[in-house]
Amino acid sequence: MHNRQPVPARPWRDRSNSLGYIQGGTEAQADLLRQVLAQLPCEGAESLEWRTPEGKHVSARCEDLCRRVLSAPGLAERTDEARWQPSAYAAQWLESKDDSFLAAHLHAQVKFFGELLLAIGDQTKHADLLKVATEAYGLNWTSLSPVRDRTGWLRSLGMIELWGQRVVRTELGDALLEVLPLCPPESARGEEEEAAEPDGGEEGQLAFFGDSGQLEQVDLRNRRALIGYIPRGNASDSRDGDSTLTATAALRRLVALLGDGTGLEEFSELCASEFGISKRSFTTMMHALRHTGLVEQTSFNRFAPSEDAHQVVDEGNERLLAAHLHMRYLFFGEILRHLDKPATTSMLVAVAKETYGYTQASNGEVRLRLAFLQEAGLVERVDWQRFRVTAAGRSFAKRLTLQLPVEAVPEKTDPSEHVDAPRTPASETVIAQLRQYGNVGTDSREFEEAVGRAFAFLGFKAEHLGGAGRTDVLCIAQLAAKDRYRIIVDAKSSGNGQVAESSVKFDALRDHKRKHKADHVVVVGPEFAPRLKNWAAENEVILLRIEDLATLLDHHSRNPMPLTELRDVFSRVDTFSDDLTERYQALERRSLLMRRIIDVAFQEAVDDDPVDDGYISVENIIYALRKEFTPRPSRQEVDELIAFLSSPVVAALESTKGRHKLIDSPQNLALRLAGLGGTVAMD
Repeated sequence: MHNRQPVPARPWRDRSNSLGYIQGGTEAQADLLRQVLAQLPCEGAESLEWRTPEGKHVSARCEDLCRRVLSAPGLAERTDEARWQPSAYAAQWLESKDDSFLAAHLHAQVKFFGELLLAIGDQTKHADLLKVATEAYGLNWTSLSPVRDRTGWLRSLGMIELWGQRVVRTELGDALLEVLPLCPPESARGEEEEAAEPDGGEEGQLAFFGDSGQLEQVDLRNRRALIGYIPRGNASDSRDGDSTLTATAALRRLVALLGDGTGLEEFSELCASEFGISKRSFTTMMHALRHTGLVEQTSFNRFAPSEDAHQVVDEGNERLLAAHLHMRYLFFGEILRHLDKPATTSMLVAVAKETYGYTQASNGEVRLRLAFLQEAGLVERVDWQRFRVTAAGRSFAKRLTLQLPVEAVPEKTDPSEHVDAPRTPASETVIAQLRQYGNVGTDSREFEEAVGRAFAFLGFKAEHLGGAGRTDVLCIAQLAAKDRYRIIVDAKSSGNGQVAESSVKFDALRDHKRKHKADHVVVVGPEFAPRLKNWAAENEVILLRIEDLATLLDHHSRNPMPLTELRDVFSRVDTFSDDLTERYQALERRSLLMRRIIDVAFQEAVDDDPVDDGYISVENIIYALRKEFTPRPSRQEVDELIAFLSSPVVAALESTKGRHKLIDSPQNLALRLAGLGGTVAMD
């Protein structure tokens, strides 16, 4: 390496899982890269051309090659003028012609590159290297392809040779291995021992809450289930690049915007300017913000930070905020108890439901909790998918009162208790299939078919097509001509749990959209490479994670969203997730409100009151429910639901002179509504 210092290696969790391939030959990658970089900088729409060792000319669009092959390993970068140029390391390699320098750079950017060199022994084959990658380093590879990509680059740089089926390290490779900072296998797996962190004064911080921090088990079980929507973006003119706020910083900014107190309309305008959120999003955000206990209503339509809000969200008090949120929300500090071994968000969701009876747990809610804990230094990310507790997190958890596991939940007999609608067997089957086939690592026909069944469950006519030049799934909303719309869905299974940048071909998606006369484009996969998210937004493509689709199916099985509303959601690529969450929250609110109206009517009916004779007015219903819903139920909301329940078809309430009485048992009402659903169900 000509006495150069070794290139600093990025932490294992931040390195890329994939290493791009330039068409033209495995052993010629370094030479092909030189040809490509020599043509940069250039505009994204321009063509790059190169010549293979056999003399064949190959070309590709600059944007496609740089974005999908060269950007992830840090070989090319886009300028502010949307032109692509060699990265600083790539330019230095071109100037020095030192292949060891480029190999060290690739090791710093890509997982299992230098580590592969170390794994080469006397009789090593590609299959042996795959075994080391999966068993020693915890990589979820199911084929030899990622190993061959790496050995191809190493061969082209003179670090290894292929003797028959044996992989052999050269003298250059031996020399490089002496200077590379390698990642230990236990660190890559996220299982290394952490150094104990000195006491950060958590006990003193927790004393800030006084007696209010001493929670009983009944208090812990009655904490709120959902944190809800906290805006992170910034769509104002002063927005700096594509930066976004962390969850903690977003709360800090929201509290700051309120100052000493602000009118609701003024606060809405400030949030629209600062975060770029709509009126609908603002309402959802206020619902979430008030339940954090950091904001309180001081007078009609006027809100202010609560007494301790500024101190709780102040920079440097992230652990104070974590303790505050633990006291208010289910499965918060308890997460720390279950991260001694690295775990994924999905694994934590399963723990929340099975161990603590937190039935409303979702990937989004757990990810939000992890974000707060991570910013407080209590949790750290092992790789793109897994998290683990830090030494500080273990110490912090010991000072919290944590909820005990739920051993058994007695059967509910009180009709006034809220009971979640059961998820239908159909949705459970589809969700299981999505998870089973979405990580097989090949072009999975089974995964494509499962995705088709998922969209059929949402109400679309879904047709599995597949094959060259055709989309995987075509979904049609069979409505009146003016309301009808089409969605094409590309199903991307991935063996390592993440869809690589090169796997999503936006040009092909545009062609499929045109060919099938589709209105919207969706790509479904287990997880997506970070850069894909920006590129998808630029190309008006929705990236839908399997777990988010599973959550969507779960919500839909309980509170189905009309196809016309789904059309509006699919039309908003940049705010798809937030908009979907808001709408399902509104549907869930309506269902819960209907349930509580029935509960109030039931209680009124069974009370022996000779004056009212079981009747109750709308005003009294609203009064009875005023503290259970934020915002409070409006007269229109309640009137609409009473009209539905009073219809001859539902026959739940009898209405006389503006007062209403229950005329059937809640059990019969549930059977009647289920029977109506079975009557209109179509194959």
